Amino acid sequence: MTVSQDLFKQTMGSFPTGVTVTTAYTADGQVVGMTASAFSSVSIDPLLVLMCPAKDAECYSALTEAAYFSIHLLAGDQGPLAWQFAKSDMDKTEGLTLSQGPNGSPKIQGCLAYLECRHHALYDGGDHGILVGEVMHIELPDTDRDPLVYCKSALGPLPSLRT
Repeated sequence: MTVSQDLFKQTMGSFPTGVTVTTAYTADGQVVGMTASAFSSVSIDPLLVLMCPAKDAECYSALTEAAYFSIHLLAGDQGPLAWQFAKSDMDKTEGLTLSQGPNGSPKIQGCLAYLECRHHALYDGGDHGILVGEVMHIELPDTDRDPLVYCKSALGPLPSLRT
């Protein structure tokens, strides 16, 4: 029996995931990026994470060829930022305060957490790449904020699980 793509998408969309924005600089110094919920830790030794950009994303080459890239974990109130980086053919950094991490990757101010990663490996994953980064720097400025979650085509804050 073959599983339909629609059923697969519906099933995977029923699994809540955190929301991230991954950014990098192009060879000519422009900031590119994308919203992704396909993000995971991989290893503690060395510290590795992965994200899975679509091969047809306009930023795919820049993200997968950059020596360093950034992953921003979004807070529950950052839905508009997630949608901004999910769009194509626009200046995704409009209205944002950007700086650079210690190794020069783009850093969006005000996110729940910031991870600066060195390119470690790129694997084929069908219509997506599997980009593995070695975490070189982390900033976790505010542990009291709840994360942004994606589920069933909707974004929203994860209600606090603290007791």
